[in-house]
Amino acid sequence: MKDTIQLTSLEPSKDLSPFIESFWMIENPSDENEELSTFPDGGIDLYFFHSAEYPLHISLVGLETSAKVGTMPSHSILLGARLKILAAEYLLDMPVADILNDRITIDNGFAGIHQDDLFSFDTFCEKLSQYFISQLSTPIDPRKQAMSELIYHTKGTISVTDIAKAAHWSSRQINRYFTKWLGLPLKSYCDILRFRNSFDTLKMGELFPEEGFNDQSHYIKLIKKYSHLTPKQLAQDENDRFVQLYSED
Repeated sequence: MKDTIQLTSLEPSKDLSPFIESFWMIENPSDENEELSTFPDGGIDLYFFHSAEYPLHISLVGLETSAKVGTMPSHSILLGARLKILAAEYLLDMPVADILNDRITIDNGFAGIHQDDLFSFDTFCEKLSQYFISQLSTPIDPRKQAMSELIYHTKGTISVTDIAKAAHWSSRQINRYFTKWLGLPLKSYCDILRFRNSFDTLKMGELFPEEGFNDQSHYIKLIKKYSHLTPKQLAQDENDRFVQLYSED
């Protein structure tokens, strides 16, 4: 990550952990715009952006299946929540299938967040947490909870059949759920998680993880699919492409 970019993250409360991976903040306090690249990571992101041009802009970003390049303007702040798969149904009460690889603008005032709240990360996290807790009016379907827990616990290294068996939910129903709410089948989502979690080994200079892949050819193919780079190129990349790891540092 470029020296000028500052990253902060916070884990959610226990009540929200089934739905939110982390709250995060990226700042560019410099006088120069910074180019940032992101890769698919399995997260649905709720963005709150502030700059001289946009005092407050809120957007919801769906799952991504390809690498993207963007610009972080000078003296700007981007705060957000990285949402898990169950958040679409239980926190947002809306599918994000239509914004796969896309985003929509959310009206200002969402969750009671105002421009001034973006300058205090703690205040931002507290207000957004309180809002989301107020949205939890429906108990989680135990099949969906079991499914979600297995996906994240195994970091995507589990078959659809095994998930269906453990969750007592048919593979067809699970894929129907994913297609309706998220816009892609479960296997594709698990592939994205495996891609994301391979970053840990890449950051340590290991070009082939010990778990999660049938062989090195399979691993290389998956890395190139989502990054358009080989594992070696990705590990040696000098353009700070690991921006999406802010929630894990």
